Amino acid sequence: MQPKNLFTLARLKNAKPLYSLAVISLIGAFVLVPLWMFDPRTLGGVSVWEKPLKFFISSVIFSITYSWLSSFITRGSRWVKISGLFIAVSLAVELVLIVAMASIGQTSHFNVSSATSIVIWSLMATFISIVLFSTLFISTMILMQKDQEFNLRLALALGSFNTAVGMGLAYLMTSPTANQLANFQGIAGSHSVGVSDGGPGLPFFGWSTVAGDLRVGHFFGLHSIQVAVVLLATTLVVPVMFRVPLLIVGNLTWLGFVGLVTWQSLRAEPFSAPSQLTLTGFGALLGVAAVSFAILVISGRRQPSGK
Repeated sequence: MQPKNLFTLARLKNAKPLYSLAVISLIGAFVLVPLWMFDPRTLGGVSVWEKPLKFFISSVIFSITYSWLSSFITRGSRWVKISGLFIAVSLAVELVLIVAMASIGQTSHFNVSSATSIVIWSLMATFISIVLFSTLFISTMILMQKDQEFNLRLALALGSFNTAVGMGLAYLMTSPTANQLANFQGIAGSHSVGVSDGGPGLPFFGWSTVAGDLRVGHFFGLHSIQVAVVLLATTLVVPVMFRVPLLIVGNLTWLGFVGLVTWQSLRAEPFSAPSQLTLTGFGALLGVAAVSFAILVISGRRQPSGK
């Protein structure tokens, strides 16, 4: 596929509900910026509007990417469009609930302090699960598109499956911690491992700089599909023999990276201060990636390329 056919406005607008949500989310993000900057209210040590702003930005990226991806699905396109509608509606509900809770100065996530909060948190969990399963369905469908080029199907399917894994990592945050169980304050679940939420963190991202933070793996995993798109674009300018190895090793290495930073967080270690054990893990991952890439390139020279 030629680059001019790969990235076009028509492809970005292919799934109208997702494209519309991306536009609405972009507008919403701009509206939230002044609130984030000037509203003095805080929650967990940061502006009450910081979480909504991050979710709106994430919604823009996710929605526009999957609207674009769906343009390559012709077989079963009707079901894919329905899945896109499910994603758009579910994310819209999620955003509305997050904004509503922020507007009254309460956290939307892990909040079980009242009957209303429990209903809202349950609705959010339900709708994000719909997004997860819809993403898995779209991932499977892109792999089944025999009329599309093999490299495109491989890249987008691997990236989308990795995104679903990253999305699923959020469930690690939903179990109450020992401290929460010992001294219940209406919160059941935590981003941080080893400390309570709300301590020192990286600017805007908020990832803990003194303990583990499960948002790290969730973030990198969730954006795996964008990494896959970059890898796909790279195959347009590298020699043919490198293309399939780059897509396979690149996507699986990224998934390994997501697993490593999640493992790091579960050991209550901050992403910004990796231990020797974590650095060794990263080194081993890169070593395996290099060897795997070389093996695939060499073996590919001995047989015809897949189409």
